Amino acid sequence: MAGKSAHWGEQREKASGFWQMRFMLGAYRFLGAQRLRLVVYPVVFFFCLFAPGVCRLSRSFLKRAAAFHGKKAPAAGDTFRHIVSFAYSMIEKIAAWSGDIDLGNIRFHDDDVDDLIALLEGGRGAVIICSHVGNMEILRALATHNKTRVTRPFMVTSIVDFAGTVKFNKLIREINPQSMMNLVNARDIGVDTVIDLQARLARGELLVIAGDRTSSTARDKVERLPFLGETANFPQGAFQLASVMEAPVYFMFGLREEDMDPVSTYDLHVFRAHVDFTGSRKERKQKIRGIIEEYIRHLESFSGTHPLQWYNFYDFWNDAKAVN
Repeated sequence: MAGKSAHWGEQREKASGFWQMRFMLGAYRFLGAQRLRLVVYPVVFFFCLFAPGVCRLSRSFLKRAAAFHGKKAPAAGDTFRHIVSFAYSMIEKIAAWSGDIDLGNIRFHDDDVDDLIALLEGGRGAVIICSHVGNMEILRALATHNKTRVTRPFMVTSIVDFAGTVKFNKLIREINPQSMMNLVNARDIGVDTVIDLQARLARGELLVIAGDRTSSTARDKVERLPFLGETANFPQGAFQLASVMEAPVYFMFGLREEDMDPVSTYDLHVFRAHVDFTGSRKERKQKIRGIIEEYIRHLESFSGTHPLQWYNFYDFWNDAKAVN
């Protein structure tokens, strides 16, 4: 139910309690990803019994996405499948950070991936705008294990708001201590941080930040834009940061080819942003809005092809409402 005001960062990882994640880690190590189906379904069943708010959010999103794309309304069991898909995303991350995913699991496309690879091969860095559609931990994990199509090793630095990921970060740190070496807390970004990030890009590294969650400390710094038929808030900060980095900007999405298969091949999509940030201060502001609109078009596309891999389990269109 809607209650007092609550931002996504205050949801305290309701869709993934620490005991569930620890259970998934133990089950993965004992059973392997393929046989985890035996335990995921009953775990999700009991989770749904005690988390009706998450289920309501899932139903609401699936209905909205289906209506926007002109598809039939979701079936009664699609909410359950949606949360199972989220559980599988936890397994993916565990597998990736355990070193169990490599390029054989990744399917590339005829998009801008070769452009990005050429950039990295030339020793230049780039800013990657990702999302909570699909799984972008795979990119950082592959780079940490030096399993990429780039012949030289490179680092990936992720900017994350730690407010909503404390439990998950703790678990991944247990799996691979290196996972936390290149994380920057979004709450700590200042002038010195920006200078450091620019230096990393100059060394040919990647900087990754999600563009679909508003700041937990600057909630009014948003662009209100149409998304799936209704106005939603998108963070200015992520795109403003990209605008001052003086590096090319790409959108990247990693999704399971088969939503309900925990060992599915992953589709990696890479799109170079059409907006550049040269020009006056006024033009830069307009361009920031333009790049967010470009990003939204990709989000809308993947919400149609893979709605079960949408993992923003909060009221995206009114994130001032709490889910109890």
